[in-house]
Amino acid sequence: MAVPSREDYVLYQGEKFQVEFYFTGKGEMPAKEYFDATDQRIQVKLLALVKYIADNGRLFDETKFRLVNRQEKIFEFKPKEERFFNFFYEGRKIIITNAYRKKTQKVDHRELFKAMKFKLDYEFRDKGGVYYESQ
Repeated sequence: MAVPSREDYVLYQGEKFQVEFYFTGKGEMPAKEYFDATDQRIQVKLLALVKYIADNGRLFDETKFRLVNRQEKIFEFKPKEERFFNFFYEGRKIIITNAYRKKTQKVDHRELFKAMKFKLDYEFRDKGGVYYESQ
């Protein structure tokens, strides 16, 4: 397993939360790859949302951040048309799993399924003590 460096996967360390990009067992970071490929205005808007929630603990504006799957507790950051799926995790962490550009009124269920799969993988590897360690 290739664990990326902390500087690569930690997007922001706030007073209330640490916001991280999820990485696979191979070290791939789907949300970070998407983030890096977007233009600067999207990056700035996402960083502003991340900084706000990480420093203040809540973001009440549903046009910018909302719950998309109540059962799995998957949320999305919404800078412009982009959607960055994420979840809250113990240790005051927010893990951003994947992202896409929204083209219709409905949530892309393939992308939501990916977010749920990545969340399960993260929890399994973290509880097993292997997520943050290289093997």
